[in-house]
Amino acid sequence: MNTEEKFLEIYGRYRNLVLKVVFDMTKDYHLSQDICQETFMRLYGYEDDIIMDRVKHWLVVVASNLVYDHWKKSSSRKEILSENLQGESGGMEEPAACAELERAEYRRLCSNVLKALREKNEVWYEVLILAEYLGVPRKVIALERGVSLSTIDSYLRKSKKWMKSNFQEEYEEL
Repeated sequence: MNTEEKFLEIYGRYRNLVLKVVFDMTKDYHLSQDICQETFMRLYGYEDDIIMDRVKHWLVVVASNLVYDHWKKSSSRKEILSENLQGESGGMEEPAACAELERAEYRRLCSNVLKALREKNEVWYEVLILAEYLGVPRKVIALERGVSLSTIDSYLRKSKKWMKSNFQEEYEEL
């Protein structure tokens, strides 16, 4: 099977999964389609290195990262917009705008925490995304990775402990 056939097979098999994962995170169908397309475009760049038994998890992680990147970019746009609106309205903010800014700040923090965790330990990051954000059963993750369930549990404990020790103060400030 050549690489293009391999890519088309993967696309046909996992397109709906990637769309569902992204839609569950964003609740925006059109954005989900865009991010799904971007995910598969990134896979296409690695067509010679595709490992069939790991591609599903790779797609889910890449799609999730693209969602976090989108949130990060959109939160900075909203902050700029809110600063401009605040100047025009004499400093009075609408309650809905405050809530949106709080959500944007929370998403920014989540994005920073996950980015830092990924830089700290890629395996912890992938296991955390799969187990906590995507709801993949820990047993399935263990089987797919070829490790024991206790190893997966250990990764989750260590990643949560590391995140708490490094970002607890910033979280409490929100």
